[in-house]
Amino acid sequence: MRISTAWAQQLSVEAMTSQQSKLAQVQQQLSSGLRTSVPADDPAAAVRVLDLQGTIAKTNQYQSNISTARGRLNIEESALTTADNILMRAKELTTQAMNATVNSSDKLTIKTEVDQLIQQLAEVANTKNANGEFVFSGNLSAVPAFSVNATTGEYVYQGGPQQRALQISPTRQVADGDLGFNVFENIDSSSPAADQNGKRSIFNTLKALSDGLSATFNATPAEISGTRFLRYGLDYSNQPLATTTFDLSATLSPTTPVKVTIDLSNKKFAGVEDIVTEVNKQLAATSLPPPAAPTSHFSDAIQARSNGNRIEFVSVATGASSSITISNSTPASGTFLTDAGFSNGQTKTGADLPGGGAAQVFQRQLGDVLTDLDTAQNNILQTTTSVGVRQNALDNQEAQNGKFVLDTQTTLSQTQDLDYADAISKFQLQYTALQAAQQAFVKVKGMSLFNYL
Repeated sequence: MRISTAWAQQLSVEAMTSQQSKLAQVQQQLSSGLRTSVPADDPAAAVRVLDLQGTIAKTNQYQSNISTARGRLNIEESALTTADNILMRAKELTTQAMNATVNSSDKLTIKTEVDQLIQQLAEVANTKNANGEFVFSGNLSAVPAFSVNATTGEYVYQGGPQQRALQISPTRQVADGDLGFNVFENIDSSSPAADQNGKRSIFNTLKALSDGLSATFNATPAEISGTRFLRYGLDYSNQPLATTTFDLSATLSPTTPVKVTIDLSNKKFAGVEDIVTEVNKQLAATSLPPPAAPTSHFSDAIQARSNGNRIEFVSVATGASSSITISNSTPASGTFLTDAGFSNGQTKTGADLPGGGAAQVFQRQLGDVLTDLDTAQNNILQTTTSVGVRQNALDNQEAQNGKFVLDTQTTLSQTQDLDYADAISKFQLQYTALQAAQQAFVKVKGMSLFNYL
């Protein structure tokens, strides 16, 4: 085979260029410390590197979430501790006020401190975290958890209905706070002042304590209860008058007893709400007897309301002597409203004790407060325990995530990092090969017949 001088020179140049390229690649690896500088070096390894880097970045975000959640839970734990101290002090004041030796002046002094405790508890319930978010407002963290209702003067929860949760692993979330509704408002209560679900907020409990200390008593509502009427309704179209009427007697003051007869005959009701509407309609249509004002009606003294499977009758004018009694309008005819399924046809009264004396009512009201404060404090402690459990979960997950990141970084290093010993050996080999190619080029270039002419 005959090779021209130009072709021989081209082969030599390509050989040197190839060796220079290989040497440059090894040199790039040595300078960067990476085995795969570009995907073309090892496509499979490049994909693996991107996947591992993404996993590490995501896990580091989980670690950041853990740090954020821990900070928020620490703030909540501190707030709960303060709330527990407030309730402890409120219980001490309640017990002190129930002492028979405490006079009215002392009670007003205690009331002043109780009012301060209510304000302090409201501040705790509206605690903010480092980002200015309300800890107990759930998913509406920009809104204060509690605000005062301008009409009733009660603290009302206005935060979100759901807890916020942060992702701390691919399959695990942890709530970074508790709803103020569950912590401060939705508290089990055995008090007659509880709502229809048997709940009373801590704020209302402390308000009842403050009211009692200023001789403002919450009379126990009289009630009639049943089971069937909610399900089947009531049909009094053909019932005897004696079984469809009853009397409401209210003692608004020691000298002002009043009575009104409620007539449900010849009427049909779909449920308890319809009954309440009819009763209140009749109360509003019946005038109070003298010495009440000519424009006063029984609705100014008594109000009916539904409470679950009960109808309650409450005195609008609260006080130590305020009470309501339910009785048959014609006792000889037997139990009233029998067909409606009411469980008890006996007389029921809103007075706490016979006679409704101020001292007895005061002791009963504060006794209910003391019981509800115990329940509220237990709820605070349970929430604190829940916070501690979540803090432990964060610690455990943080350690697990840290080990996972370390293991993943090890795998990433094995995938992309350069083996310097192997790379240096390759560099020496490529350098030697390049020198040989250059020397061969010089020799070949000098092989010409013109040199011998």
